[in-house]
Amino acid sequence: MTEIHWQIPSSVTRLLEEAPTDRAVVVLLRHSVRDHLPPGDAGYVLPITDIGRRLAIELGGLLRGRLRTLHASPLVRCVQTAEALAEGAQAEVAVIPNRLLGDPGAFVLDGRRAWANWEQLGHEGVMHRLVTEAAALPGMARPDEAARFLVRSMLAAAAAAAGEPGVHIFVTHDSLVTATAARLLDKELGLNDWPWYLEGAFFWATGDGLHTAYRDYVAVHEGALCGLTKSDVIEFARREVATTVGLDTGARFFLAGGAFKSLLTGRPPRDLDLWAPSERDRTLIVDALRARGAKSAGPRAFADAFELAGRVVEVPHKTEPDTLSERLARFDIGLSAVGVEHRPDDTWSAIVHPLALESVRRREVRLLKPLVNWKYALTTLERMRRYARELDYSVPSDEEAEVWRVFESQDPALRAGLVERYQRTGSGGFGVMEEIACRFP
Repeated sequence: MTEIHWQIPSSVTRLLEEAPTDRAVVVLLRHSVRDHLPPGDAGYVLPITDIGRRLAIELGGLLRGRLRTLHASPLVRCVQTAEALAEGAQAEVAVIPNRLLGDPGAFVLDGRRAWANWEQLGHEGVMHRLVTEAAALPGMARPDEAARFLVRSMLAAAAAAAGEPGVHIFVTHDSLVTATAARLLDKELGLNDWPWYLEGAFFWATGDGLHTAYRDYVAVHEGALCGLTKSDVIEFARREVATTVGLDTGARFFLAGGAFKSLLTGRPPRDLDLWAPSERDRTLIVDALRARGAKSAGPRAFADAFELAGRVVEVPHKTEPDTLSERLARFDIGLSAVGVEHRPDDTWSAIVHPLALESVRRREVRLLKPLVNWKYALTTLERMRRYARELDYSVPSDEEAEVWRVFESQDPALRAGLVERYQRTGSGGFGVMEEIACRFP
């Protein structure tokens, strides 16, 4: 194979010319030229070729003045492609590794289980299933939910990069480009539609919705990419559990609470709360975390906390209640009353409180009343304000008034106890202590 066979795909140069310049444009790009993969080899350490590097530098030149961020699958050929793009663009842009782009990628939850699909079906067979089927293959995510989650995450990463409008490149592999483009275009892309090296799908948001462009195909997706639907909630839980404790704990547990805000923000969760309904289940969870290399995150008042895969995983000491519905009934904020139950046979179910859905519809942070955890009302107030900032929602005045009504209805000793609990469990931000000082000088 000689150098003349390879060039920057014409679809990419055309879409770069046609893409808007007044907003963020996300490009999910296949890596540059590599040598052939040996049979049965995933090519984890296979680099790009000299020709591949030259082409990536050339493409980077077309991005000069427009390149804003670079993200890449951790695999070496993707990182090398991103570095060459930065060199060609003459941009001092760091390459940010992102495991949604590969190793394992957005469509894979458990690499060991998933590899069996490639052995059984072959690459073309797996790609066909990712493009056409709704159900998840063993060890893999449901394709539609995974594609929407990936695009939502890329858009959030682009939005988080403050600065001028421009192009944000996410370097990945052919399977992710094909499956993601197919799902967002709502088109069954076939073998002839697989991307060439350095070919990709373009995404940008306008008032009309999310625009997707790949080769000559275009589509506009109206409405939110992800939300608190049961299918999105379960797939999010499966991904987070696979990333942290793994799918083989043999434990029954609930993932519940504020982590599901990630479906609304596109940003990864800061922490996960895994609630075990029995001591045996709790032991299995803790043992699984330690076996996967989790480190202690320091003492917590009500839980053991571990750091793993960029998350803080908290496993509460109490092993009750026994059902997910009872667990959700103990939250005070509607947006927290979202949860998934995992059972030892690897089946999953979800409950989304109606107030969580109403909160999303109204873009408000609302309380579940009466407050079950009224002794921690000030911590709840801080959390409401934090949720509002993270989601760009509002906190209705009557909701804050309910917290202060609970606080002010207590005698001085109980009010002092509420303040002490807040100082012990809150972060101390969002003006709560300052407001107490104003209300009770």
